Amino acid sequence: MTARPALRVSDLTVTFGTPRGPVPAVRDISFDLAPGEVLGLVGESGSGKSTIGLAALGLHDPARTRVEGSIRLGGDGPELVGAPESALKRVRGARVAMVFQDALDALSPYHTIGAQIAEAYRVHHPKAGRRAALERAAAMLERVGIPAARAADHPHRLSGGMRQRVVVAMALVNGPDVLIADEPTTALDARVQRQILDLIGELQAETGTAVLLITHDVGVVAATCHRMLVLRAGQALEEGPTTRLLTSAGHPYTRALVRAAPTLRTPPGSRLPTVEDPDPHPRATTRDRTVPALGALAELRDLRVDYPGRRRSRPHTAVDGVSLRVNRGETLGLVGESGSGKSTIAKVLAGLRRPTSGEVRFDGRDISRAATDARLRRELSRDVQLVFQDPYASLNPRHTVEQIVTTPLRIHTDLDTAQRGRRAAELLEQVGLSAAHLPRHPHEFSGGQRQRIGIARALAVRPRLVIADEPVSALDVSVQAQVLNLLMDLRAELGLSLLFISHDLAVVRHFCDRIAVLKDGRLVEAGPRDTVFGTPSAPYTKELLAAVL
Repeated sequence: MTARPALRVSDLTVTFGTPRGPVPAVRDISFDLAPGEVLGLVGESGSGKSTIGLAALGLHDPARTRVEGSIRLGGDGPELVGAPESALKRVRGARVAMVFQDALDALSPYHTIGAQIAEAYRVHHPKAGRRAALERAAAMLERVGIPAARAADHPHRLSGGMRQRVVVAMALVNGPDVLIADEPTTALDARVQRQILDLIGELQAETGTAVLLITHDVGVVAATCHRMLVLRAGQALEEGPTTRLLTSAGHPYTRALVRAAPTLRTPPGSRLPTVEDPDPHPRATTRDRTVPALGALAELRDLRVDYPGRRRSRPHTAVDGVSLRVNRGETLGLVGESGSGKSTIAKVLAGLRRPTSGEVRFDGRDISRAATDARLRRELSRDVQLVFQDPYASLNPRHTVEQIVTTPLRIHTDLDTAQRGRRAAELLEQVGLSAAHLPRHPHEFSGGQRQRIGIARALAVRPRLVIADEPVSALDVSVQAQVLNLLMDLRAELGLSLLFISHDLAVVRHFCDRIAVLKDGRLVEAGPRDTVFGTPSAPYTKELLAAVL
């Protein structure tokens, strides 16, 4: 630490203009970021974290946003607030750079990764020739663990983790003083998440770059940050060393955030505290409830699913010889990294994808042809419903909540309009919303509320199996706790069977009765929760557990 900060933010206030008037997004935020330091900006969605990061890069639209206060590089360096665009262009990428959350959106699909990194370099080194810039790009790819030969690839040919490495390389190609990492690992699997964070840490230690890490993941902060600044509703609540705030925070909100995230030490099935309910009343837990010792409700036998190859290339095998079952009344957790076949299995069970070979049965009935048999698929959709990962993309923005929730009722029941409306109101009450929300549209709700609407839609026709495909990975830890508590309540109340797909092992351990682990389309381990997490037999399972932050 030195007396001169790499970045100094003083009395920063950011106000968005809206049709209803000005809305303050950030109010009077001040902090210093020292060279070589990693500072975590922590808070839920809407707390102002990304707003601060964008302000440091001068990326807010001046026609819609008023930015006040001061942001200076080097403490007493150039003022970024109110600086002309020409001055900001000289700073962006050269002295302060950003790693965005969604690497696929951050990269151009039309250009190779090498060309994109080279372009970022030439912007600030106009005298560098094309060949020199490409050599610099290849060297940066090597530094982030990607072979230089992959420089000729387009983004779609890389895995999610590799694309994120490319974005890190692009951000660091000019050796900036400050790196702003905005939720850089939220959508990544535990092992890839660990790799990216270790990579940022190694490069940061080599170059002395200061890092402003924006995240809602307390585990990420604990593993990477020297200090943390906690935000809520645009205001700073608490700032201090990470260890102190994680163990003895002074503010109740900070304590609630820390406690809301399940860990591998959290008692399975216990109710998770939330910001609204930091000390939840004990209810029936997974450990207390009795899972019926009945046979399989859904079963896969030697399942194989191939996807067509490009042009004359060989087909890609997404699932290879998998056999597993979901018993009546239990929750099976399906675990594995991206590309392991989890979502493909979900599509097969929901009748949305026909297997290449193998047997798929639901309640003893062969449903292998459901994807190509409209009548069978319609019958199956009454018993099997999906809760999707993205609470924003999974709801039709043009429909009201009532239309969204009653669509399955209109398809599968003989209820009239009034009866469907009453059922929709009951469902909203069941998931913690109210009938007053029925005439509203999805954009009027938070992410957690949208996920509740998606759950209400899935429960509308009283399905026997609910497939939850990464239902909480896009949510803040406190909202995640709310949704997990809700699912536990509904499971106990309705006797649901669930297939719970996730890459978050702590969440899976907390929520599921049995665990199945996939790798590259193959089943490597399956068994009761305590066995898989307590005495895993597969080396891959041990690797996944070791990577948990």
